[in-house]
Amino acid sequence: MLVVFGVAMLVAALVAIGRSMPPGGYDGLRMGDESMAPFSPRGAALWYELCGAKRVHRGDVVVLSTGRSASDVGVGGRVVAVGGDRLSYRVGDRTLMLNGNPLAEPYLPPGSQPSVVAFDLQVPESRVVALGDNRAVAYEHDFPNGRPGTFNTADIRGRAVPKPDWLLVAASAIALGVLLILVGGGLGLSALITRRRTRPTPDHPAH
Repeated sequence: MLVVFGVAMLVAALVAIGRSMPPGGYDGLRMGDESMAPFSPRGAALWYELCGAKRVHRGDVVVLSTGRSASDVGVGGRVVAVGGDRLSYRVGDRTLMLNGNPLAEPYLPPGSQPSVVAFDLQVPESRVVALGDNRAVAYEHDFPNGRPGTFNTADIRGRAVPKPDWLLVAASAIALGVLLILVGGGLGLSALITRRRTRPTPDHPAH
């Protein structure tokens, strides 16, 4: 019975992983500054889905490749505009303007300004604008020439996702399933050996 339960748990966990795991899997990094606070403050662990630019949309927090090594990555910011968009800001406005319409940014820290400088930018194709949520802290990085910088979509490694706690649950289920199979198999083998040892033989008939 334990073996049956173990096999069922193991199969269920593997099916769940197969259905829920993104094709590229997950990776993680730790924030080195406050540019994405309060979404992800300094020292916080950030998980991201390895999907390149394929599944990235406005509002997603992107992780970018920053060097030749696969380990050279960093948080580029939150995508606020994509290729073909016009992004602008006038000092005193309450929001950025995206294609002539106010851009709602509920993720910004309370009371913060959407930008520290005025600008008007037409985003080139195959590029995105990604800004830190904490604009005052991220200014030097995000506005290298006094206006938002853009990133090549080819440099996008993935997008931030909630911590995949389900993966830990599935891994625990797999470990428990394997344990049940081993214990059930061991008990079954022990019972078989015991029966063989107590089986009567022609030389020693049972009384």
